[in-house]
Order: sequence, then structure tokens, then C-alpha cells
Amino acid sequence: MPFSAFPAVYPPGMDEKIAEVKELRLQLYALRDRVHQLELGLFRAVVALGSAAMVVGWFVPFLAVTEKADDEDESVAMLPTIFGIGDSGDGPFSGEAALAAVVVGAFGLAIVVALIAMLGLFRDRVGRRPVRFARVCGIVLLVACAFGWLLMFALAAHFEGRSSAFSPATLCFTVGGGAMLAAAALHPSDWRDY
Repeated sequence: MPFSAFPAVYPPGMDEKIAEVKELRLQLYALRDRVHQLELGLFRAVVALGSAAMVVGWFVPFLAVTEKADDEDESVAMLPTIFGIGDSGDGPFSGEAALAAVVVGAFGLAIVVALIAMLGLFRDRVGRRPVRFARVCGIVLLVACAFGWLLMFALAAHFEGRSSAFSPATLCFTVGGGAMLAAAALHPSDWRDY
């Protein structure tokens, strides 16, 4: 006769304790699932914020210039800058304009790759490899943004107040890069494997 055929005999009061332990275990599982849902919600909120910031960055001013004669502000967004800067130097600065177009184009390419990596984090089951790739893209984007900020400060110093040192587009891309690093740190599989 197998051992499991014999009924378990517990000391008096032990049945209530076993029932309490089972109830506590069920509550623990429910709490763990609830915490996981909160973690996942926070993760997706950070991903949404970073993605939105990177999309908005394409349309807000990248560079703002004030003309001294009529005090009219002129701003340039990222897309026209990428496609138009190479044609702007027909004179003696055509080489510099072409180099600037390549630099801004590389910056734009880094942003597009980072945005694609960020949008890949919206899937239901995201493994560690896309999270690591997003982390690398976030680091690359933040380094590119650091160079963008240096460029803004250099242009503001060179043009003595006619060019603004503040770039809303670069700020949006910096927020996107920071959100990518935060999302990689907040990824639920980094906390607990499911």
C-alpha cells in the first residue's frame, strides 16, 4: 500500500495553522503579481515618455538664431537641418557645410536607431538582449546629445548672442536617451525572471 494512502494525522490545532500558511502563500502570490504589474506599468510609462520625447524632438527647433537688424527669430528644426545644410554652403564654406550635414545626419541616424530600439521595448515579453541594445543606444544617444549641447554653446559664443544656447530638440533627445537608460534599469526581467 502506498504511503500517500494513509491519512495525515496532525496534532490538534495544526490544521488551522496549515490553512493560515496556505492563505498567506496565496496572498503572497497575489501581491507579487500586483507588484509585477506596477513595475511593468512604470517601465512602459518611461518607455512612452522617452519615445514621445524623441518623436517631438524632430519637430521642435534645433537651432534658433536672432537677426540683429530686425530682431526676428528664425529657428530650424532637425529634419530641414539634415536635408538642407549640405546645400547651404555654395561659397567658400561648402566643405564645412557638407561636414556639418554629415555630423547632423549621423546624429539623426543615432536618434532613429534609438527610437526603434525604444519602441521595441513595448512588446509583451521583452528579453534581455533588446534591453541591452536599448541601453547601448541610450548611452550613444546621450553622448551624441552631449556633443549637440557643446555645439549649441559654441555657436552661441561664436555668434555673440545671435544664436541661442538652448536647443529644445537636443533637450528632447537628451530626455529620450535618459529614458532609455531608465527603462533598461527598470525592465521587469532585471528585477525578477518570469
